[in-house]
Amino acid sequence: MVLGRYNLLYKNWISVIDKDGNSKKVSLMEVFKGANNFYDLAGDTKTQDFAVMRILLAVLHTVFSRFDYNGERYEWVKLDDELFEQSEEVDEYDKEEYQSALRGTWFGLWNSGNFPGIVNDYLEKWRDSFYLFDDKKPFLQVVADDVSPDKLNKPKPSELSGKNINRLVSESGNKIALFSPKNDKNNNGNKEILKPDEIARWLITLQGYIGLSDKVIFGNTKYKASKGWLFDIGGVYLKGDNLFETLMLNLALFYEGVDNCFNIQKPCWEMSSSELIEFYMYDGTFDNLAGLYTAWSRAVYIDPKLDFNKPFKCSIVKLPEINHRDNFLEPMTLWKYNKTGENKDSFTPRKHIIHQSLWRSFSLLTMNDLSNSGAKQKIPGIIDFLKELKHKSRDYELEKTNFVRSIVSVSMADDGNATSWVPIDEIVDFLPVQDFILVNFNNKNWSTWINDTIQNTKRVIEFTYKNYIKDIKAIRNINSDDFVSRKIEEIYFVIDNRFRRWLVSIDEEKPHEEQISEWEQTLKKLVKDEAKNIFANGNNRDFIGFKKKQSSKNAEEKSEKEIYTIAHAYNKFIYFLNRDIKNIEEGRE
Repeated sequence: MVLGRYNLLYKNWISVIDKDGNSKKVSLMEVFKGANNFYDLAGDTKTQDFAVMRILLAVLHTVFSRFDYNGERYEWVKLDDELFEQSEEVDEYDKEEYQSALRGTWFGLWNSGNFPGIVNDYLEKWRDSFYLFDDKKPFLQVVADDVSPDKLNKPKPSELSGKNINRLVSESGNKIALFSPKNDKNNNGNKEILKPDEIARWLITLQGYIGLSDKVIFGNTKYKASKGWLFDIGGVYLKGDNLFETLMLNLALFYEGVDNCFNIQKPCWEMSSSELIEFYMYDGTFDNLAGLYTAWSRAVYIDPKLDFNKPFKCSIVKLPEINHRDNFLEPMTLWKYNKTGENKDSFTPRKHIIHQSLWRSFSLLTMNDLSNSGAKQKIPGIIDFLKELKHKSRDYELEKTNFVRSIVSVSMADDGNATSWVPIDEIVDFLPVQDFILVNFNNKNWSTWINDTIQNTKRVIEFTYKNYIKDIKAIRNINSDDFVSRKIEEIYFVIDNRFRRWLVSIDEEKPHEEQISEWEQTLKKLVKDEAKNIFANGNNRDFIGFKKKQSSKNAEEKSEKEIYTIAHAYNKFIYFLNRDIKNIEEGRE
């Protein structure tokens, strides 16, 4: 028998930044007690922070589905006294009152500016489920018997070392990470050694973001294994002025889009490891956010007697993949509609595109089904929840009604190999934005106007400017298409910061036409300057040009060839650029 070690309730393992800008580590208890005094999570990577944040949200969803903002039990929820565990769903006849109470709890919490003691009271009840090293119920792990050889397709589970699980190193046994923050000087195993707080954070990250390179499964019947739910989604979340506000803005406590708020919140620590394995193997369909936010991708076994001074290793077994089709319980992802493939005629999570700013996906954040194109779209549930907040806030006396400071996107890029899906890099973006930009409110259609502006911006860049670049490519006789795509990304880089500054500067009370026109003129200048710079730095070949075949209107006449130079390309570009901006302005009148 091994007594539990390193309890996450009391040990300092969560990395945060305080209001003074100092980085520190706090316990699970402390992070809830002082959330309003912390600016943000500050772990090793933003993907790690996202995974940890969802653990915190799972706690909050569980607690405040059972208790109000004063720490009082809801009269419609049946709880036991020993663990504060909910035994039955809310009665159908009580759902309307219960949802109203959940709404009151959210706004009561927001007005108070901090989490009440009931959060830590609940955690204390479940303290035995938060030991990182334990032989009975270790956090996010299984016990030894769960991964015994008789239950697996191979003699033993796959093994992960310290440098495998630590994404800052991300090194396998046959690949050296040349620029790792850790080293292996004198073969002392430094890369393999992890402190308990590191193990806790990377264990949570592993459950969310692991690939498919490991081989061991339960039983002998193959199944589609999980890459980690977070690996497959284009994560988005709303950010406030401090950690308390950020958690609150993503605490979709009364969100009506799914039935989550009426189902029993069941985080992983309220189930035994054997129960969880059975759930994943024979069902695996979540109906509550606390369960989804604490989802496992692997049955992980860590020796509870682990020596922290020796190289870290753990054992893992693949679990089945979570359903991706129309899984709208997930509120923190972009969505894509599939017209072909195994998920045809359904929505699945859409990962972020590397090197592409979040604002370029603005319509996916704010627009359901683009009416002008017939394209099917679905916005993230967290944006729908924000709409609910803005609508319901009229019924509550709030000192602060501008909720959001920015929207954050976080995703994991992979190696493109469908047999392994190795995670290789983070995709992270922060888009400063105000509430009214994300939701149409007070009879103003700012999200629609901004989306139209972005679409017009894309047309100028991806059609008019792109045609100019194609002309340059032809003049220079460049065969590779990389030249065009690289130049397009370069111009997006040029305008990116200016667009963000313009977006933040928008005044809700001023006429939208004037402010949008301001951006259009800025766009025109930036794109024109970039095109002019290419022209000014043209080489001899650019000005000599090439013979371009001219199509004849008369079929009987022979097509002629005329010299086409960079000057021709530039003048054509200026003509179409001016026309584009004029058409955009006229279309808005």
